[in-house]
Amino acid sequence: MIIMPISQKPSDNFSPTKKQLIVIYFLATTLFIGTIIKIGMDRHWWLPETEIIGNLKPEDTKVKLDVNNAPWYELVLLPKLGEVKAKAIVAYREKHGNFKTLDELSNVNGIGTSIIEAIRDHIKIGSDTVSVGLDNRE
Repeated sequence: MIIMPISQKPSDNFSPTKKQLIVIYFLATTLFIGTIIKIGMDRHWWLPETEIIGNLKPEDTKVKLDVNNAPWYELVLLPKLGEVKAKAIVAYREKHGNFKTLDELSNVNGIGTSIIEAIRDHIKIGSDTVSVGLDNRE
C-alpha cells in the first residue's frame, strides 16, 4: 500500500513574522529616502534661484564671480575653464587659502596667463556675494 502525504491547505491568514516586518520597514524607508534625495538632486534645491529678465542673449549677460567663494560648478561658467581647471582652482584655494590677487591664479596647475586674461573681467576677489548684471550695450 502506498501512503500519500496529506497536503496542507495554505492558510488564509497571512501574518508576516517579526523579521519580515523589519525587512519590509527597512526597504520601504530606504525607498522613501532615496526618492526624496533623487527629487532634490533633480530640482537642484541647493542652488540659488536665478531669474532672467527680458529677452537676453548669452553674450549680453555678464557674470562676475568671487574666486575665493565660488564653487567649482560656478567657475565652470567662465570662459576657457572646464570642470578639471575649476576643480583645480577650488582645491588650490582649500589647500593654500584665499587668493589675494587675480595673478595668483597662475599658481594653480593648468591655469596660465591666457586663461587669466580671458576670465579677468568675470572674476573678482573679496566680495560678499556673487553679482549678475547686464552689459550696457545698446
